[in-house]
Amino acid sequence: MKAAANEIQGGLRQRMSWLHTWGGLWVCWLAFIIFLPGTLSVFSGPITHWMEPEHPPEKEVPAFVTPSGHTTALEHGVRYLREHAPNSSLWEMWPRAGEDSMMVYWLDEKNRFADARLSTATGLPVTEAEHAEVRETAGGGHFIHFHYRLHAGTAGVWIVGAASIAMLVALISGVITHKRIFKDFFTFRPAKGQRSWLDAHNLMGVLTLPFLFVIVFSGVAISWDTLVPAVRWAQVVRTGEAAQVRDFGPQGEATGKKGELTTLPPLVQQAEATLQSHTFAVVVNHPGDAGMKVQVYGMANPDIQQKHLLSARGMLEFDGVSGALLKTKLAHAVDPHPARATMQALDDMHRLHFAGTTIRWLYFVSGLAGTALMATGAILFMVKRRQKSLREFGDSTQRFYRICEVLNLAAIGGLVLACIGYLWGNRLLPVKLHERHDWEIAVFFSVWLAALLHALLRPSAQGWREQLLLGGAMCLSLPLLNWITAGQHLFGYWLNGDVERGSVELVTVVCGLGLLYAARKVDSRIAAASAKAQAKASAVLQTERAGA
Repeated sequence: MKAAANEIQGGLRQRMSWLHTWGGLWVCWLAFIIFLPGTLSVFSGPITHWMEPEHPPEKEVPAFVTPSGHTTALEHGVRYLREHAPNSSLWEMWPRAGEDSMMVYWLDEKNRFADARLSTATGLPVTEAEHAEVRETAGGGHFIHFHYRLHAGTAGVWIVGAASIAMLVALISGVITHKRIFKDFFTFRPAKGQRSWLDAHNLMGVLTLPFLFVIVFSGVAISWDTLVPAVRWAQVVRTGEAAQVRDFGPQGEATGKKGELTTLPPLVQQAEATLQSHTFAVVVNHPGDAGMKVQVYGMANPDIQQKHLLSARGMLEFDGVSGALLKTKLAHAVDPHPARATMQALDDMHRLHFAGTTIRWLYFVSGLAGTALMATGAILFMVKRRQKSLREFGDSTQRFYRICEVLNLAAIGGLVLACIGYLWGNRLLPVKLHERHDWEIAVFFSVWLAALLHALLRPSAQGWREQLLLGGAMCLSLPLLNWITAGQHLFGYWLNGDVERGSVELVTVVCGLGLLYAARKVDSRIAAASAKAQAKASAVLQTERAGA
């Protein structure tokens, strides 16, 4: 490690360069793994719609005209919840005008949400037989959950949080390291080997620096209750009660006295008239208790939402027994508490609650550029060390760099394969498969594991070529697979005005072309390296013959 230690010597820029190189190396693979699914999750809705081919295209929410009490739907919902969840501390109903069914939710005895879909005509549960041909899928939600917790629960949130903090360090040290940061924005020299990778890395870094800093910082901030549990522990010690850090569960306290729930339709009509919005949800806190509260939440209007950063829904709260209005909260209102308002803004900036189509595309392109930054950083490290090894790890140096090459290919090429394999799994798995969404996720991890094994068994350049070719072929053939298995295709989507599903396939095809182009570049480098080796061998042979 003497050579690596020597790199730390010098001024601030040299020390930051060492920190950026080696600190970035340990986190670059994990950063790529976090960023690529996070970028895809920008369009989690369209991805989910594509993965549910049996469902008709999403209907646009009609413009609000006059308030509706949703009388029949709410009567059915309350009757069902009284029969099936009489002791629950929370009821929730989602009435929808013009739809033939509605969702109801409640907290079970283990304080977990349970749900049922009811027919708005009969109030009876919609049976599985009626939806037997509709495939169960994890949809785009898989990319969201993997992005922030790696499907590993609280431990995953901790891992992502630690990686995010390390990414902030890498960003700051990268800015200090590059003294020509603004000039780097206009500099790219293609086909120059290591120089080209460095130019690409610098360009992506400068281009996406503000976006990356905000998105990474906000991601850490909104996970504060997991990453800084001492705040919750302090609340427990001070008050004896756990801090309410999430909008989950009933609000307020039960009195322990019985109460009769007031008629809900008049409350819903009043709320819709006040908020000038359709109803999103009707929530009953502590049903059957004399202190119960009813909250009516309005819909988020996309046209209005795009003019506001904060995505808070409008809400009216009523006394659940008397029906008296207790509280009015208008949509997009700023929380009066500065800390909560700041956290709300960071949350909306990270989760894109406020964004329309244009902003989502900007986030998507910026996310791809940020993902490319991590990938080029990892590849640049190997290109540089392959050309000039400093024997940082003594006799184990080459073994260490081989491990880095394997992790580069598995993390970058393998994850790309896993993502497209996930979409393939959605079309190839049987529609009626039990717990089908878990099988889709199993396909994702299985493809990724296979990519890791492939990276271990193949030389680096050949491995890159083969995984890029396979990924490109899978992307380009996804529309064909969709047509064979679901009877739907790209042109049909466009003809039917199903822009969301059509866009998913079109972006996949573009990605496939990009992967094939990258595979071609790897091919040309392999050919050039082979020709160079042959020329060197030929020169050595001629020298030997001349000496003989």
